[in-house]
Amino acid sequence: MRSLQKTGLGPESTFVTDLPMPTAGAGEVIMRVEACGLCGSDLHAWRTDPGYEWVKPPVVLGHEIVGTIIEVAPGVHGWNIGDRAVVVSIQGCLDCVDCHAGNTQRCQTRRVIGLSYNGGMSEYVRVSASYLVPVDANMKAEVAAAVEPLSVAAHVTLTVGGVVSGQQVVVSGAGFVGIGCALIARQAGADVILVGAPRDAVSRLPAAAALGIKTRTVDEQNWGNPDIWIEASGAPSALEMAFADTRTGGRIAVVGMFSQPATANMNFLVRHELEVRGSYASVESDYRLVIDMISSGRLEVDSLLEKFALEDATLALEAAAESRTLKPILIPGN
Repeated sequence: MRSLQKTGLGPESTFVTDLPMPTAGAGEVIMRVEACGLCGSDLHAWRTDPGYEWVKPPVVLGHEIVGTIIEVAPGVHGWNIGDRAVVVSIQGCLDCVDCHAGNTQRCQTRRVIGLSYNGGMSEYVRVSASYLVPVDANMKAEVAAAVEPLSVAAHVTLTVGGVVSGQQVVVSGAGFVGIGCALIARQAGADVILVGAPRDAVSRLPAAAALGIKTRTVDEQNWGNPDIWIEASGAPSALEMAFADTRTGGRIAVVGMFSQPATANMNFLVRHELEVRGSYASVESDYRLVIDMISSGRLEVDSLLEKFALEDATLALEAAAESRTLKPILIPGN
């Protein structure tokens, strides 16, 4: 089967190659991959950026997966050949205090499909049946592949950020997750402004504006003092703005991953009684919420997605790294 495999530390060591078909073990299924999204974590792993040295090659990348089950191992219940599902990417042990509480993304022994072990940038993938979530048969494959990052946006916006109707919300970071946060916050009834870097004014901010989102660049500095600031860029300067501009008693929810140390003025934290919370990944309930929002027409992201053939995976990585595409989706067989 054709797969995008990371075989070494540099970008040149990641390429599409032929690999043996996977075999389902106890509690597992084999899926024919319909589509797999490419995200910032894949870029970090591709380059072996600081903080991603733990990703050990060889490994097939890809954790934003939708597919159809073609094989079910003995002992798997509730899933049949022909069923369609997305994959929960952050996978806990299911037997610790955090997992029993539903916080599988906090599990101390968690693994990430496509980083810890072979993922979905491939024609077929082996997956634990415990981490499958059903999707409608009529949902477009490229949209279903976007459920995972949108679940991350839903988790930081609604669970961690606690956004409700009538609030003023600023989202910093005009990538796909940031735009997803803005769309979900607006759907919750908040007044939302999406803030991006000057380079985002070329395509990313216009793409968000076309969906009805109010946008600004960091140079404009006219977003007021929001109740909630969602930091989705991973830029230290954006975190500094969040500390300086969030209203007294407000909340800062941080979902962006930082490639360098970030600092902020702790006097703002103290004097403004700010609440700062981190948000990591998502859980199954976030996936189900996003699937329902998409199916009911409350969350439309088709215009943000760009399809690439699996054979063009390295071109998609390069385009994403250079911000020439907003959300690349790999389609095996194209």
